[in-house]
Amino acid sequence: MLAAGCGGGRLSHGDFVKRADAVCSAYNARVKPRVITPRSYDAIERYVNSSLPLYLAALQKLSALRPPSSDAQAVSAWLAADHRVARAVRALGVAAQQRNFPAVSAAASRAQLAASESRQAAAGV
Repeated sequence: MLAAGCGGGRLSHGDFVKRADAVCSAYNARVKPRVITPRSYDAIERYVNSSLPLYLAALQKLSALRPPSSDAQAVSAWLAADHRVARAVRALGVAAQQRNFPAVSAAASRAQLAASESRQAAAGV
C-alpha cells in the first residue's frame, strides 16, 4: 500500500477508494476479534496496547495514498478525524494507567466522537 503513490501522481477516485478499503479491511480483520468493551483499567490498557499500533499503521498507510484533487478535502477531514481518534485512544490508555476514571470517561467520549466524525467524513469520499 505504501507504494500506491509511487510515480508522484494522484490516484483516480476508484483506485483511491479501492486501496483505502483494502487498508481498512486489513485493519478490521486484525482488530475485530479483539474488539471488546473493556470493563477494567487493565482491560483498557491491553486494548489500547494491542489496537493502537495497528490503528496507527493503518492511518500511516492511508495518509500515504494520494487521492484525486476532487476528494482531497474530504480525505483530509477523514484523516484529521482519524488522528483525533488516535490521540483520544492514546489518552485513554494513559488515563487507564493512572486509574483516573474521569479522564478515562473523557477520553472514551472524545474517541467515540472522533470515530463518528471519521465515519461521516469517510462516507463523503
